[in-house]
Amino acid sequence: MESYMVLQMIGLLSRRSSINLVLVVLAMITPLNSLASTAEEVELGRRIYMEGVLPSGEPLKAERQNTVQLEGAAAACETCHRRSGMGSLEGNIPVMPVTGRYLYATAENRPLALLDTREAKDVTLPHASYTQDTLAKAIREGVNVGGHNMSVLMPHYALKDSDIKVLSAFLDQLSSGLSPGVGEDSLHLATIITPNVDPKKSDVMVKMLHKAFEQRNATQEFHSGRMRTPLDLLPRKLRNWDLSVWELKGAPETWGAQLSGYYKEKPVFAVLSGISTTTWEPINQFCEQQKLPCLLPSIPLAPAEQSFYSVYFSKGVTLEAAVLAKKLRAQESKLPKRIIQIYSDDEVGRGAAKALKDAVQGSNISLEDRMLSSSEPKSLKVALEGVSNNDALILWGKSADLKLLNKAAGKIVPETIYVSGFLAHEDYSFSSKSWKSHLRVIYPYELGGKREKNLAMMKQWLIAWQFPLIDETFQAEVFFDALLMTELSSQMLDNLYRDYLLERAEDMLSAGSNVSTYPHLSLSRGQRFASKGAYIAKLDVDGKLVADLDWLIP
Repeated sequence: MESYMVLQMIGLLSRRSSINLVLVVLAMITPLNSLASTAEEVELGRRIYMEGVLPSGEPLKAERQNTVQLEGAAAACETCHRRSGMGSLEGNIPVMPVTGRYLYATAENRPLALLDTREAKDVTLPHASYTQDTLAKAIREGVNVGGHNMSVLMPHYALKDSDIKVLSAFLDQLSSGLSPGVGEDSLHLATIITPNVDPKKSDVMVKMLHKAFEQRNATQEFHSGRMRTPLDLLPRKLRNWDLSVWELKGAPETWGAQLSGYYKEKPVFAVLSGISTTTWEPINQFCEQQKLPCLLPSIPLAPAEQSFYSVYFSKGVTLEAAVLAKKLRAQESKLPKRIIQIYSDDEVGRGAAKALKDAVQGSNISLEDRMLSSSEPKSLKVALEGVSNNDALILWGKSADLKLLNKAAGKIVPETIYVSGFLAHEDYSFSSKSWKSHLRVIYPYELGGKREKNLAMMKQWLIAWQFPLIDETFQAEVFFDALLMTELSSQMLDNLYRDYLLERAEDMLSAGSNVSTYPHLSLSRGQRFASKGAYIAKLDVDGKLVADLDWLIP
């Protein structure tokens, strides 16, 4: 699977050559199950499947290998077959799709799903169409429609006929139709820009995504002699990608209505990338309400409420605060008596300061909070009043604030100065010679040669298409997003369901090649933050960041 992603990257690096897709249009499968289902039956079936609760209100019970007893949520079908019903991989054992579209398909007219991302030829095989009776036998006895015993992972459920009926009603409609934003010959995606973003960054993001989409669409044109991978040879329907740019205006409390307007005008399958320097909460809420996947925006502060439909690179400054708290707790007995944190009066600054205060609760570490009243130099000077060489200083400020630091501080050189890697944007020119040995950066990205190796492909691509390198970390995130979406859509074949996209993202982020600035990206089921740690870094004699403390995961 990693080799396939590399080939996708090669396609993005080429101006005129790209990987072919062999185009075979699949007929849509209409479930053969003629059971007339009411909304009430579907809901009762959903509770069995998702929650492990029977129509009677009793917990669902099952037995595996005649020994392991499962009950309630642990016995729910969703634990293995996933929310989408499209299955999963448990170790090396594929778990089959159980939606009506797959259960009731025939050998002559069947959809395809990729079962193991490591094996492009490992797809769903033809089988006889299930009936109510054969489905009941599979659920109760673990015997499939062909009369063969299923994997030992498949529990046996003692369900009544009425329970089977409502469960079947739910499976009948589960992932039965393509998600909004999927057209007959198109796939609509959006990216989001919040107010007060550097226009150079938003502009290059949009241009990079447009170019990546253009190249991806070009790979679907047939030209003999081009490289093909086994995954390319699997049949799928030709769909060109289309990008909408949702640019938000005004106060965050108005963003929900703006997003609704954009979405009503043109529904999209997912939100890809995006940029903000402030809150992302309204967007997170909107995506959850619409069940709209939001993949890996570039933001400094992740929403407080985790959701199923939004995936982030990390928690941003909240993660940095947790990493710093872990470091401070480990050295609690050696810390200066006074630790002062100075932060901007905005969502990001307040969020970082609160997160650090929460993370040291229960210890003997005492933090003194000082909020900047404005972005004027005078405000920083006021915040630094009384700071001595014996104090530790924590600065949750943007690069513009940091540039004023030396002038505002005068001759004061605190014992240690911590700054945010997210907010500094790789600019440490503010550090004078006297400050350099005291400066520590909470750094959530890769360092040194490994970082250069990860970014080599992105830099080649930027050069090939004459894009300026404005912000290395940010542009690497955009580049990674485009590659990830390319890989995900390839793996999904024609199963373009939003829940399935997120399930595949969980798998891909743990197994794909890393072309990001982060040293480790991974998700397990239910996780929504791919990078989970940071370095405590310092400046070497050449002014380059090196690790002072190795990667810390709070």
